Amino acid sequence: MENNWTINQTKELFALVNNAVENGKGLKSAFSEMADKSGRSLNSVRNYYYSQLKMFDLVPSLAADLGITVIKSAREQFELFTEDQINSLMRKILIGKANGISVRGTINSISADSKEALRLQNKYRSMVAHHKNKVTAIMNELSKENIKHYNPYTKQINDGTVKSGLTKLNEYISKLDESEVGSFLALLSKLV
Repeated sequence: MENNWTINQTKELFALVNNAVENGKGLKSAFSEMADKSGRSLNSVRNYYYSQLKMFDLVPSLAADLGITVIKSAREQFELFTEDQINSLMRKILIGKANGISVRGTINSISADSKEALRLQNKYRSMVAHHKNKVTAIMNELSKENIKHYNPYTKQINDGTVKSGLTKLNEYISKLDESEVGSFLALLSKLV
């Protein structure tokens, strides 16, 4: 099947989307119906719809010239987090976790409803997974302020104090058993 879309198919797709929204259905139902009618995959239909939507945003008269009604989708109404909101969220969760409160528990205490709670939880998970530098900077701020917090990368609680390299080395050595200390000191002597 070719990937070329006709003007009539494009009109039909947007009509299906408008109908789905008017009837309180998700866009997926419109994409699925168009996929069945056109023999295309659901993902192909969805991708085409959003590419056309971008084009209509850039050239609004084009949709009108084709007789296509473009409605605002939930995706377009998406509210982005501000830097202050991100910092506040991350600080609250990292401090909460260090004090024995789960991520969900912290989020439930600061969210108004389940929809907002899911949004906050997704943001937290995204920050930890994709913005390690930012999360690390927030943890460094908490350490400078001597605030106990959780490190999601090491899965350890930081008591809030900034430790020198020597202190960290002493802590590491103190956790080794006798044979490990000997091996570590032998390795260290080779480096010096």
